[in-house]
Amino acid sequence: MYLIAKSVSKWYPELFLILSVIIYWALTASLVNPVAISLVVLLVTQLRFKNKTFGIVLSFIFMLLSFYMMLAIFSDIVNLDFFYPRGLLMLSFGTLYFGGTAYFAFVLLRKNNNTINERLPIGND
Repeated sequence: MYLIAKSVSKWYPELFLILSVIIYWALTASLVNPVAISLVVLLVTQLRFKNKTFGIVLSFIFMLLSFYMMLAIFSDIVNLDFFYPRGLLMLSFGTLYFGGTAYFAFVLLRKNNNTINERLPIGND
């Protein structure tokens, strides 16, 4: 069981981002959502081919989307007449959801942007 959890742990950023996109897709209440479909396809492609450049670009896309949506939530909270309970719910859910998405996008960036050499230098390498 430990080996299964350890082997799946390297996929946590991609799996969480896929789950995040599926939650977004479900909350839009639209079956045909081209943004969600394209994001899921891009994440599954990253899981399948593991391209480092594509992973870095994908992580920047998710970080920018998360920060944009956090700014949108703060903008909506400013326009509310009463903060309790609706504003508090928006703030807590939005911070957890988009903050978690930004965190896992950053983890995906660190995963694909390793600067450590894959092999040890031999001689005058």
